Amino acid sequence: MNRTGLLERTFEVSSLTNKRTYSFVCNLDTNVSRWSKNAVEYFGLPGEYIYDANAVWEEHIHREDLENYREAYEAFWRDGLESQSFEYRARNKKGEYVLCTCKCVILKGGQGEPDLFAGTIINHKIYEGIDPVTNLHNNKGFIEMLNDIIHMGQKAAVMKLAINGFSQLNAMYGYEYGNRVLLCFAEAVKKMIAGSGEMYRIDGAKFAVVLLDCTDEAEISRLYEKIEWMAGHEIKIKNITIPLSTSGSALVLGEAYNSAEFVKSCLSFALSQSKRERHGELMFFRERTGDDVRNLKIISTIHQCIREDFRGFYLCYQPIVDAGTERIVGAEALLRWRGEEYGNVPPGVFVPYLEVDTAFYELGNWIIRTALRDAVEMRRTLPDFILNINIAASQLERREFREAITTAVEESGFPPENLFIELTERCRHLDYDFLRRELDYFHSKGMKVSIDDFGTGSSSLSLLKELPFDELKIDMSFIREIQENAADQAIVGAVMHCANNLQVKSCLEGVEDGMLSQYLKKFNATYYQGYHYSKPVEAEAFLELIRKE
Repeated sequence: MNRTGLLERTFEVSSLTNKRTYSFVCNLDTNVSRWSKNAVEYFGLPGEYIYDANAVWEEHIHREDLENYREAYEAFWRDGLESQSFEYRARNKKGEYVLCTCKCVILKGGQGEPDLFAGTIINHKIYEGIDPVTNLHNNKGFIEMLNDIIHMGQKAAVMKLAINGFSQLNAMYGYEYGNRVLLCFAEAVKKMIAGSGEMYRIDGAKFAVVLLDCTDEAEISRLYEKIEWMAGHEIKIKNITIPLSTSGSALVLGEAYNSAEFVKSCLSFALSQSKRERHGELMFFRERTGDDVRNLKIISTIHQCIREDFRGFYLCYQPIVDAGTERIVGAEALLRWRGEEYGNVPPGVFVPYLEVDTAFYELGNWIIRTALRDAVEMRRTLPDFILNINIAASQLERREFREAITTAVEESGFPPENLFIELTERCRHLDYDFLRRELDYFHSKGMKVSIDDFGTGSSSLSLLKELPFDELKIDMSFIREIQENAADQAIVGAVMHCANNLQVKSCLEGVEDGMLSQYLKKFNATYYQGYHYSKPVEAEAFLELIRKE
């Protein structure tokens, strides 16, 4: 092999070589190839110069991908193709399989005859478009795929999958163990859809599946049933079966779905229904008309605004008053959004969607930072000012959340003992052991934890028994008609008696007028909140309120 000549001609592909991309060139006369040093090191190859490299490389390819690789490789030579791409999993020197894409070409010599076989191999484990845990394309790839399909008007179905209770599994066994479960799940589903679609890891334990040329809901349902059964019976770690449960949503693309973000919003909404109302049953989102479509288009626009530096979002603050003096002592931070086309959009239109979407994590961190910044200013007027911030399950489940909120508090200079973290309704679905660890962590940093809308949904007195909460916020549905409703009186009386005996602070929401506030005195609550004191207002207007106190 002419090493000098090869080195000179390697320049044609050397520009592609970096930490995640490797080059190779093979002399077709001698069947000797040269490989980049990074490839030799990463995959544990025999050396930079290899005789019959294809046979050596096949030993690294995952056995489940080997047949497809051989077929594509043989077709490249048989059909006289000028270039070809292969995708497969290859084993590195640590024994790990990583997703690779090989792009190869034929380089011709002076006589116009094939002389060199050259190419590059992209290692997706360190490629930004690939999830390193599962070797699947990530959310970015999913969005690109959806937009391409929509633009071309191609027939397709899209499914969103979630592994239920995954945060508890991580908490119990550790993230390395959880990552192995995700990998097993991803590989099993990808095998099911081989040749008919693509799978993506969206975030956490959520995945998307795109089924090309599929419009049959019955076929989609059968696939989901197979995935459900597999998750419950076939995920094994060290020969131990890990029974998982899933939730799922799906839709068949049509004219109404005009953007990837709109599709994601529809799938997220249907997935939340699958989790909350159907015990994991696959929920189809079908094209709707009127207000439903308008709301979903708003949500699609809001998704875009999150990526554009939270354009249109702002916070309002509703006073929290001392129940004895009825003077303002703090505020609850509430998310709002306004857009040029839609104006001010009620939070009930978009917050329920966003709370179950992965996009909410970054938005939630923005809420925390913004509220703390505003609260520091409010403390200049009220030194003992307390701040309540709502936290969704999609935030609490993220392992980065602890550091995110702790850093935000430290950087703001706001006293952590004056911060109440309000856990929203879906947080109560989380495992009690997991919640206890999170509450203990927040307490160790000086923060306090509140249960929002106590008495509704999954909330029960067992929460008070099992978990060290600092505050109960009694839902306004128990307060509005309490003067006439004996059941509301009995329930609120019992909850307040329990809270006071346990030395847990309490806040009665929905105090709309002076007569109601006076009636509620007998329940001995700590705080009141409601329109009687003020509707939610922006930071400047809130500052005016407390300056008048």
